[in-house]
Amino acid sequence: MQIVNFELEQELWMQEGACAFADPDLFFPVGSSMKALKQAAEAKAICNECDVKLDCLEYAIRTNQDSGVWGGTTEDERKSIRREYKKTGTLVAS
Repeated sequence: MQIVNFELEQELWMQEGACAFADPDLFFPVGSSMKALKQAAEAKAICNECDVKLDCLEYAIRTNQDSGVWGGTTEDERKSIRREYKKTGTLVAS
């Protein structure tokens, strides 16, 4: 039996993320229930204290991350940012 070992490509900024020691599930709320909205708000609060928030958001836009909270944004918020990014080539986040 051959064991295949592979590593996910990790950007250097990822090691500096405020989320590095948080529960990863927090950043991937499921659905639109009050519980999921609260979970997303908690994840965004961590992002808002993070030194690499913009790096994270740029990565999410560049790599088309379509689920979870990245750079302090939800899936729906990134859709709008992604459209503008494709038009202008500039990352504009609130």
